[in-house]
Amino acid sequence: MVGDGPYLISDLDRRGQRRSFTERYDPSLKTMIPVRPYARLAPNPVDDAGLLSFATFSWLTPVMVRGYQHTLTVDTLPPLSLYDSSDTNAKRFRILWDEEVERMGPEKASLGRVVWKFQRTRVLMDIVVNILCIIMAAIGPTVIIHQILQQTESVSRKVWIGVGLCAALFTTEFTKVLFWALAWAINYRTAIRLKVAVSTLVFENLVSFKMLTHISVGEVLNILSSDSYSLFEAALFCPLPATIPILMAVCAVYAFFILGPTALIGISVYLLFIPIQMFLAKLNSAFRRSAISVTDKRVQTMNEFLTCIKLIKMYAWEKSFTNTIRGIRKKERKLLEKAGFVQSGNSALAPIASTIAIVLTFTCHILLRRKLTAPVAFSVIAMFNVMKFSIAILPFSVKAAAEANVSLRRMKKILIAKSPPSYITQPEDPDTVLLLANATLTWEQETSRKSGLKKMQNQKKHFLKKQRPEAYNLSPSAQGAPDEEERHDSPKSVLHNISFVVRKGKILGICGNVGSGKSSLIAALLGQMQLQQGIVAVNGTLAYVSQQAWIFHGNVRENILFGEKYDHQR
Repeated sequence: MVGDGPYLISDLDRRGQRRSFTERYDPSLKTMIPVRPYARLAPNPVDDAGLLSFATFSWLTPVMVRGYQHTLTVDTLPPLSLYDSSDTNAKRFRILWDEEVERMGPEKASLGRVVWKFQRTRVLMDIVVNILCIIMAAIGPTVIIHQILQQTESVSRKVWIGVGLCAALFTTEFTKVLFWALAWAINYRTAIRLKVAVSTLVFENLVSFKMLTHISVGEVLNILSSDSYSLFEAALFCPLPATIPILMAVCAVYAFFILGPTALIGISVYLLFIPIQMFLAKLNSAFRRSAISVTDKRVQTMNEFLTCIKLIKMYAWEKSFTNTIRGIRKKERKLLEKAGFVQSGNSALAPIASTIAIVLTFTCHILLRRKLTAPVAFSVIAMFNVMKFSIAILPFSVKAAAEANVSLRRMKKILIAKSPPSYITQPEDPDTVLLLANATLTWEQETSRKSGLKKMQNQKKHFLKKQRPEAYNLSPSAQGAPDEEERHDSPKSVLHNISFVVRKGKILGICGNVGSGKSSLIAALLGQMQLQQGIVAVNGTLAYVSQQAWIFHGNVRENILFGEKYDHQR
């Protein structure tokens, strides 16, 4: 399949053959060039950036200078990179998801596996960059500083050796920072692509539904805001702990080499703190999951409050609704406070673990009457400070992974949900615009519809064959009454035996009390209800203009113009 973006969405070319590695990753491989001074073809400067420019974000310098000289507007900003656009990434994610559903089935399909396939190349590249960063971070403080301290204590001091060691220390520290910045640059771009791909796919599925009976409005808002951001954080933090085993192994071997068996005491302290941090991170995620359900309820209540504000004002229900919303918000705030306390305590464990490891190691080393020199002591302290990174980043990664797991389950529920088949048919008479013949409709999903579906199809064939002007005036008795068992299994009907015809050029007004079914009748014509029996036929398309005010965030002029240019004379 060929996408509209800058590269092919799938791994196949236009002839259906598998593309080579160079063809698939040509833009990414060009980014690995250290400097690209003559690359000025892409509309967004990040696509022409070299390795140094991409890692240091120096490709943003022209934009920052332009913002300093003039006010930045939408027109002066560079366009979005085509590789980060929602269209390109959503199409690729849709292909991967469809393949997973076709292979495993809707229920057994794993959205997490699709997410991994979507970003695995970039994640593996990020892990390689993190390993190089860890190696540079370990070599500088442990090996080179150890050699510098030994050089200061030696009798025969050579200047060129000291200068070379200092230059080597600068090189390792600079390279460490460069690789660290490159890892974050890769993660941020990966997270953006994942967020827009999954959010777009979920939004497209939601738009395809004619009604949202299986999901609340508050849950929709949370999925498109909080859950998508949880995936963003997961793509940002989860690749980082992959280097922890390598870091622990290297530091343990080196500490054992320069200090002896007592170095294992400090390593054991770090190993002990890792499960504690994982437990606290999971506890934090549990509090946040509980808070998400309360947030859904609060958003849904607020939406009902704003929708029915006139009715609430008329019956003076402001205090009752205010107390209800305050109670929900209080419960939500308590859960978020608990999650915040657990997260703060978890973050404070990293410096505590480093201090405890250093104190216990040196205490045991001295009590065993082993020799401890300044070069060895400083090297061990530097090594434990490097290991502090491993447990400093772990709480954020575990928290992001746990929240992303919950978000993926909520998003999968939307992706596997199917919109019910449309019950609206086409009238045979070209002069007929709308036709309802003994239509009985409900808002609820039917639990047992095996016999009902067959009966409905037979009714449609019968009415469409005999559609004549005199056949439109159908009486309720024209349809056979359902059996007692069918009536028991069917959900509660909202509209009962509705029959009317609207012809071209005619205007039909519907009057009734509040709650008599006027809005339900319009929803039935739009295909947003469940048809139990009868016929609903529509000729052509319908446009529904609601009597509900819809104002977006902006001033009065922007709400009137809707993006059009302002005409002063008009």
